[in-house]
Parts: sequence; C-alpha cells; structure tokens
Amino acid sequence: MEEQADDVSSLVSLLNRKITFAAYSLPGNVTLNYIVDDNVSPIVSSRRFVITAWNGETVEIFDRADISHVAASQCGRHAPVQSISTSWADYESAVNRVVSLLKTTQGKVVISRLKILSDSRLDYLLIAKSLKKMFRKYRNAFCAVYYTPATGAWCVCSPELLLHIDKKSGELHTVALAGTRRYDIDGDWDDKNQREHSYVVRYIADTLASIGIRPAIGRRETMATGDIRHLLTRISANINNSGDRIPVENILAALHPTPAICGYPVEWSRNVIREVETHERECYGGYIAVEDDEIFLSHVNLRCFAFEPGRCRFWGGGGIMSDSTPETEWNEASLKIDATLSCLKEELQ
Repeated sequence: MEEQADDVSSLVSLLNRKITFAAYSLPGNVTLNYIVDDNVSPIVSSRRFVITAWNGETVEIFDRADISHVAASQCGRHAPVQSISTSWADYESAVNRVVSLLKTTQGKVVISRLKILSDSRLDYLLIAKSLKKMFRKYRNAFCAVYYTPATGAWCVCSPELLLHIDKKSGELHTVALAGTRRYDIDGDWDDKNQREHSYVVRYIADTLASIGIRPAIGRRETMATGDIRHLLTRISANINNSGDRIPVENILAALHPTPAICGYPVEWSRNVIREVETHERECYGGYIAVEDDEIFLSHVNLRCFAFEPGRCRFWGGGGIMSDSTPETEWNEASLKIDATLSCLKEELQ
C-alpha cells in the first residue's frame, strides 16, 4: 500500500470500520506501511503480516485492498478477558515464588504484569494521535498498530529483533536483548543484568548451532530505547552455508521463545509462568513477522498494549533471578509499561 497522507485519519477509519489491517514502520523510519485485508479482494502483493500470540496461535494479514475501497468487517469482535490490573500482592507473591524456585534451579524466569488504563476520553482519535507520537519517540524500534477480529487492536514499539533473513543472500540476523536500567544510570552493568544477558546469548547461539547454523557473536553493547537502556549482543549467520536450506519456520520454532521473554531453561520457565502469572499474555511475548519475496523480518511483541474505546491494557515484565526482589522487578516492569503509557497520558492531559 502507498503511504497515507494522514495516518491519524487512516488509522481511525480502519479501526472504526473494524477492518483487518496492519500499519508498521521499520527501525529508523517513521513512514507507516499499510497492509489491508478484507478477506475478499485479490492479493495485490507478496507482503503479509503475521501475528503469533504467546500461546502459539497465529493470525495472518494479507496485502489485498486499498483503504478507501474496503467495507466494514463482518467478523465478530475480539472480547478481552482481563478486567483488572495485576495487584502488588499477586506480583509480589509470584516473584517470591520464582526466587524460591531459583535457589535450587539456576536460571531465570520472565514474569510479567498487566496494567489497565480506563478513561472515557480514550477514543480512537486520541489513541491514534498517541500512536504517532510514540512511533516518532521510538523511531529506532519496530513500530506497528494492527487489528484483527481474533486479537483486537494492538500497538507495538518493539526494540527486540527476533529474526531477519535476506532470502537471496541467506544472511541471518538476530539479537540477544536482556538486561534493563534507566537511561540516567552510567558505569558498568551490575552482575544480575550481565548474568541475565549471558543466558540469552548462550541459548540463541546454542540453538542455532543445534539446527546446523554457525553463528557469529558480536560484542556486548548498550542499546538506548527512549528512557530505557538494554544490554544487546548482535548474532549473525548465513543459512546458505548450512548445507540443506533450513526453512524459516524451523528457525523460528527453534528460537522462540528465547530466555529474554520466557526464561532459562525455556520449557521449565514456561511452566513456571503458567503457574504464577494471574493474567493471560495474549499477544504479549509472542512475535510479529513481515514477509515478502525478498525478506523475512520478525520482532518480539513487547512494549505493547491492547486497546479499545475507553480502555487500554499494558504488559511489562522482567527477568527474575535468584537475587531479585519484588520491588526492583516491579519498578523495571513499570519502566517498560511507561514507555508506551506516557504518550497516552500526555494526550489525556
């Protein structure tokens, strides 16, 4: 789709008409690219936008029609299940439970919490204006807004690349992104964040090697995203050098979820999350992919919120280690939630 002259008006129109769509911008670019899917028109390009929820359910949006020619969707509406924010008591109990488990099992578990903002002024126009402000603020992230009847409407400003493959050259890129602190903290990273980051680097490198891909691991960096700093390690490879061509879906299945969004060991952490979290993650912690004939590009679905008129639901989390405290982890999750919440609050003032 061609870039729309007025993104706010286009987003409001699509959302009001309940049309299945995605609008996204690539890191370093604030131009929104639209994929609109009415499930009726012929596919007009090879682009598709794929949403994979935390539980593995997948929704695909195909590039079919121009915005102005699409009628309102006849599909049923998504019905969100969460109605209350995660309480401090529930969160404290979850973190203490995980810390107790980690005393005997070395590793980490990513625990998230849910925050709900309810306000009658939260209509699609105010939210769309906030989205554009967010996308400018986090222009180095993968930014997207999408709606499907299965998922409802979501906004994402993800700094975490899951998988980028150039289909012609075979070049593969991913990152280990774990370790978080405020932008105003300088000096060396503390031991807890460095250990948490190391789990992710080792897991990604070992996983790629296990499916026949030889990874090259870059140096550890500090990445800035808004008011947050993360530890980042870039990992690359070439799948054309791996003998038999490895399908993208096989690489994704092996990589996701990484310890950055789940924990380590991964399957054990997933079971712990299922036991201690009091909310559904829905799309949070899953991933989004944009694909055409030339590239496959996927980012983890985080720094995200689901929205509808009058209510927005935000998710944020952090890696719990054996020396974590509920207060510190609550504050880290708040820092991540505020990354997107703050732009909405500015519009409400």
